[in-house]
Amino acid sequence: MRRIVPLLLALVAQPAAAEKIAIPFAPPLGQELVYQIDQHRPVAGRDSRFSARRTLQFERAADGYSLQAVLRSVDSDASGAAAESFRAALTPLVGVEMRFRIDDDGKIVGLDDIDRVWASIEQGLDRMMAEPATDTSRHRAASAVKALFAGLSAEGRLALLAGEYQPLLLFAGDVVEDDAGGRGVRTVAGSPLGRPVPVEGLLRMRERAGDRLSLQEQLAGKGVQVTMRYTLSAHTGLVEDQTRTLTMGDRTLVETRTLRATP
Repeated sequence: MRRIVPLLLALVAQPAAAEKIAIPFAPPLGQELVYQIDQHRPVAGRDSRFSARRTLQFERAADGYSLQAVLRSVDSDASGAAAESFRAALTPLVGVEMRFRIDDDGKIVGLDDIDRVWASIEQGLDRMMAEPATDTSRHRAASAVKALFAGLSAEGRLALLAGEYQPLLLFAGDVVEDDAGGRGVRTVAGSPLGRPVPVEGLLRMRERAGDRLSLQEQLAGKGVQVTMRYTLSAHTGLVEDQTRTLTMGDRTLVETRTLRATP
């Protein structure tokens, strides 16, 4: 009996196994959603805002899902080249309908009629460059963006166009753990404040309320600190709120992304 008691005590002392929560991919179908991205970062010594508003709609498809996405507006109160670069990269896409193909696990695998979409971008850039003066910040920004886009492969074009939608699907088809110890994360961070560098840290669950999960990543690298906060729906698998706080030296960027049903 004396030998059994220490064994029982040892078993009781063991920490409970972390609960693993499977995240599905079950987006709301046929419902228009508003996807708003707002970024604040220092430009020329003052805080500047960069915003983009998109509408989204998921539908069922034979081999997964489709996501219809349209960039509706872009706006910035920044001055000079920073604002022009932002507008040059996004303005050609305003009003252009894109229909992404997504598999059952929430991975973007293609874009219908990508040649038409890309032609719209090129035409938009050409219109920005058609102004008589060629030494303006607007013309230079459009030229730089066009040169960058011209060097992209087909895979690079898809990655670029899908890039703003990937954060919504970050946990879809994955598993998150309700574990105080957290899960290791490695990625790169730094842009647009500076050159991206490797960062690593932990992803932890902060709170669970019904099918809403609050998660946080705390990451660090050479000269970079990043905090990521997510509100994830364990019902749809979509990230409904995301806040990124990126600090490099004495400069800090704060970016929020929200996904809501159209009012």
